[in-house]
Amino acid sequence: MQLTSNGHVQRSAAQWREIIARYRQSGLGRKEFCEQEGLTFRTFEEWERRQRRAERSKGQFVAVAAPSVTPSPWAVEVEFPTGVRLRVRG
Repeated sequence: MQLTSNGHVQRSAAQWREIIARYRQSGLGRKEFCEQEGLTFRTFEEWERRQRRAERSKGQFVAVAAPSVTPSPWAVEVEFPTGVRLRVRG
């Protein structure tokens, strides 16, 4: 945390990640958390939005075991949370 010449506090991205982690564990609302921590609500919102965007953009891989018997003509079928299906024939 660094104090700028106009008296504003400047935090690093790592510090904001820690703050947002504390917020998520706090059980408080955003405004209540900001008041308790002495944070500017709009700045907190922007950093929280950035972190959510970064978390969504990270590729997440899940290990999938191949079934011993394929019950359909598809060798692999993946259904995403959005409802989109990716099918590969065997």
